[in-house]
Amino acid sequence: MSKTVKGLVYAGAIIGVGYGLMKFTVPTEDELISRLPPHLQHDALERQRESRERHKIFMEQMRQAAYSDKPTWQQPNTSNSDKQQ
Repeated sequence: MSKTVKGLVYAGAIIGVGYGLMKFTVPTEDELISRLPPHLQHDALERQRESRERHKIFMEQMRQAAYSDKPTWQQPNTSNSDKQQ
């Protein structure tokens, strides 16, 4: 086997093992939240809900901008950024 092929095989093996170890050892967001004390779990779930809501608003704004002829920065601001601060 040539050095190039051997190097590619070793590199692929190292990357594959690294990725597998990462997937095996790093907890998911839900697992991490379930390990928190109850008062922090509540805070984390509330932040998740707020983040989903902001993402939903953002995606709706992008949909509206996609159907408009105006550039995004000229669209009226319909976000509730005043409520979030």
